[in-house]
Amino acid sequence: MTKRSAIQSMENMADVRKQVDRIDAELIALIAERFDCMDAAARIKQDRDAVRDEGRKADVIENVKQLAVEARVPVPTMAAMWEMLVETSISYEFQQWDTIRRK
Repeated sequence: MTKRSAIQSMENMADVRKQVDRIDAELIALIAERFDCMDAAARIKQDRDAVRDEGRKADVIENVKQLAVEARVPVPTMAAMWEMLVETSISYEFQQWDTIRRK
């Protein structure tokens, strides 16, 4: 049974809540993996000015918009969520960059 068919077969709110909790756990695990990438970026980038890359940020958000279209989820909402995620990631990467180089 696929995840979508499992969701379509839900019959009560307990089933819905169980699936939402499962999805939230998967999302947190993926976000943790994304932040691991920020750790690597902070380690790899030698110049602090390279941490903020507006061109890359724009590319990421445009990619997410396309993915949202394909997934048939609200594009403006996904763009706003990723704006926050990317800005939070940049802030985190700055902190990690500074921490690594202060050692």
